[in-house]
Amino acid sequence: MKIIYSPEYSGTVFVKADNENGVMMDTVVVNTIGLINILELRMGLHYEDVSEHERVALYYDAMSKYMQNNPDNVLAASFKTSGLSTAKAVLNWRDELCSAQWDFDGEDISERLKVIIGIEEYFHKLCDKDMNDRIHIVTDQVCFQKLDCKNMTLKLAVAKEFHKPSVHALIEALETQGASIYVINGASESENNLSKVRKLITSKQTGKITLDKDDDSLQIWKFADDRLACEYLSYNKMEDVDVWVNANNKQMDNWLMLMGKAQTGSVTDDCTPQLTQLFVMGLCMFANPLNVNTLIEWLNMPVHPISSFFRSALADCIVTEGGYRNEACKKKIEQFIEGKFVYLDDEQKALPEEEQEEIRQKDKNKRQKQVSVFLPSLTSSTSIKTKNVNQFVQELSTWARQRAHLMAEAPDNEQWIEQLMTIAGMCDAFHILLETISTEAIDYKTIDSWMSTVYQKGAYTNSIAERGCRTVVDSPAKIASVAEKTIWIGVDGDACQGQECAFLYPTEKSKLVDKMYMHPWAEDAENNYHEQQMLMPLKMTNGKLILVVRERIGGEPTLKHPLIVRLEQQVENINDFIHYPKIGVEDRHKVKIVENGGVSAELNFEYADKIQWPNHLSPTTIGTLAEHPFDYLMERLLVITNDGKAQMADAKTTKGNVAHAIIEALFAPRDDARYSKPEEIAERIQNEYEEAYTKVLEAKGAVLQLTENKLSEKLLHEQLRGCLDTLLEILKGNELKVTGCEHYVESQMNLGLPKALDKEGNVKERDMLGFIDMTLEDKDGHPVVFDFKWTTWAKGYQNKLIENRSVQLEFYRWMLGCEKRNLVERVAYFLMPDARLYSQEAFKGRHCIQLNADNRDNIVHQLVESAKYRMEQIKCGVIETNGLYEDLQYVKDTESKGLFPLKKNEEEGTKEGNFFTQYQLFNN
Repeated sequence: MKIIYSPEYSGTVFVKADNENGVMMDTVVVNTIGLINILELRMGLHYEDVSEHERVALYYDAMSKYMQNNPDNVLAASFKTSGLSTAKAVLNWRDELCSAQWDFDGEDISERLKVIIGIEEYFHKLCDKDMNDRIHIVTDQVCFQKLDCKNMTLKLAVAKEFHKPSVHALIEALETQGASIYVINGASESENNLSKVRKLITSKQTGKITLDKDDDSLQIWKFADDRLACEYLSYNKMEDVDVWVNANNKQMDNWLMLMGKAQTGSVTDDCTPQLTQLFVMGLCMFANPLNVNTLIEWLNMPVHPISSFFRSALADCIVTEGGYRNEACKKKIEQFIEGKFVYLDDEQKALPEEEQEEIRQKDKNKRQKQVSVFLPSLTSSTSIKTKNVNQFVQELSTWARQRAHLMAEAPDNEQWIEQLMTIAGMCDAFHILLETISTEAIDYKTIDSWMSTVYQKGAYTNSIAERGCRTVVDSPAKIASVAEKTIWIGVDGDACQGQECAFLYPTEKSKLVDKMYMHPWAEDAENNYHEQQMLMPLKMTNGKLILVVRERIGGEPTLKHPLIVRLEQQVENINDFIHYPKIGVEDRHKVKIVENGGVSAELNFEYADKIQWPNHLSPTTIGTLAEHPFDYLMERLLVITNDGKAQMADAKTTKGNVAHAIIEALFAPRDDARYSKPEEIAERIQNEYEEAYTKVLEAKGAVLQLTENKLSEKLLHEQLRGCLDTLLEILKGNELKVTGCEHYVESQMNLGLPKALDKEGNVKERDMLGFIDMTLEDKDGHPVVFDFKWTTWAKGYQNKLIENRSVQLEFYRWMLGCEKRNLVERVAYFLMPDARLYSQEAFKGRHCIQLNADNRDNIVHQLVESAKYRMEQIKCGVIETNGLYEDLQYVKDTESKGLFPLKKNEEEGTKEGNFFTQYQLFNN
């Protein structure tokens, strides 16, 4: 059996078969773990692997027990401040010391070592054997069992005397039992430049040499940055290259994919893939106040324990309502438990209703458990039960493993499986940590601290190697055979390695060595080992070696690699071999430039007959349709918007929603009363404001509970109370009674829209509907309308009244008047947080401002005609965008057809654009 061994081997290793057939029979390429596994298998040894996450958790458990029995120690303060992080750091120290064959002696040397020795007593009971223990056991058992190794050939990348003492001892034990030990042969010597440089570097010559200018066996390619390097190297085929060395191959793979070439397989370092974030997001559900943005992200994950159909509906409900803990979300969850979101295929839909209900009720208990485990509680609580957190991590771990097992049955799921198993590992570690808690409740600060330590950035698969791809290794040390041509990307940056047990103080290390408690890696041997591994491309390349240097990576300047420094210092004419490659202009594809000219006033489109029109409009949408038909088409008919999936409203919009809801809670008539008087409203504000504010904030304004919005929320609390007092003063001063809040109104405007049907199939005689913020009644019994706005743009609403363009107010005036069969004489905007009432009609009081309109045209009639006009345009496949004001057909027809006039932008000579548009690109 032939074993090609190096501690650095993992993933892809460049190795070629010795025979002509290219078949490697009875040959394995392994690192230390792989070698130990082979030997354990031959000797009948077996130990359970414990993941790194679990080892940290177990060490924390052991350290906790030590701290309880030994509270006065040098690490006690650090452990009290951040227990898990401290345990993780100390475990790293412990492992490095064990790697140096420390036998846990030396309590008298330092207080730090005394603590580590004390913790080991507890840790040894929890975690039996780690890799260092296994190396020592295997080394002893090879000799004890007199393992027959005569048929074993061990080929080393670096001579045995340069390896760690523990590895060195294992190799010698195998050699004693008959194994053949060889060092992998490097490239053959010749007279080319590459051989000269190889001899210069490896023999540590101090003088200078001159290379042959006509010999291209060694070249240095310099690029301004990593992007240009990857673009050039992926564009050129270079099929004669045997092996590529690239530590970070992600960007190269991205370029290869863009160019339609086979990807080589790559990983992304220091990242947190989307799916692994299930662990963090799920634990964040226990926070109070609940982070609603995290909840939305949790529900929108691509893979999840709960069905996607329900999650999507719940996320939309949260966004619509502005929070999670409200009646609408509660109803959605109840519907999910009752099976309303169970998918039925066509065959099942054809079954009787009773059988369909049986299908829906089948997994009711399972859905109930999913809700209780994977969704936050619908009631807010400052106490977190330890058992609930424990149940969550256990259930998430079980689900992740089951899902990974199912995904393994289908191809191309390696990335998902890798992330799911990471989730399972983190959950298992968290479960171990929770077992150390003896109380019924756990502080969220503890959860957050543990979570930030367990959940770390890591290296995850970015792409899988495809057939016919280049051979790429991610480290210079992973070349195990001689290559004819090598490209080494990334010969830049400081390649220095940290010394083993570098955390030890010099006095600690010297005492441990002097007393033979530790057998560390000799400094010269360690440096020699790392140097040989780093220079493996130089050693193992026979024909041509190209060193790729990037002057900047991610915009940051790079350091010079030690090899480049040596070449610049010792090669007299090194500049003759430095090239600056770039893709020539003649190699680039020529793109035909299309000049579309200016934006026309109208766009023509096909399939206008396919558009599905709604059965009603609202006072808001009819204004958009009349003034900005392109926006209406895109947003309302085609539903093409820039909003993300289930995206929460911004803080400004949320403030308005909260204000509306609190006004409704405190001002609306109760107990079937016809109206609310100012006196009873004043009592409600005095006694119920705080409770109503807290309840509404959680139900409608969850985004304001986020840390970044805390100051805004406090300001809202104060401003809103002032606005309510002002509104109440206006009611008293004008002898008004509140008859309704969010009052529903509908009307038949004969717009030509499709007919709406009720549950019995009867036609509803209405095509315009809306909700009035507040309806009131004056002392003479006349209806009054207030529309609330939370805005800093008071001038805009003043102009609407002055220019007679307040579309919402005029439609509410018309619709409420039709409903009450009573003329609505006064309508007004109440703007918050300024707490001012603006109207064309007169109101009493210092907070009320009357504005005179430029005209008294019937804009309701105009807007109805405009809506019909725009609908006819769209049905004919014509949509107005922008253009010179006088050139617009709508403007030409405004007077003759009684249309709602468009505003003109006097500076540009076009119609005034929509300030809130999402489609500016199409209107420029």
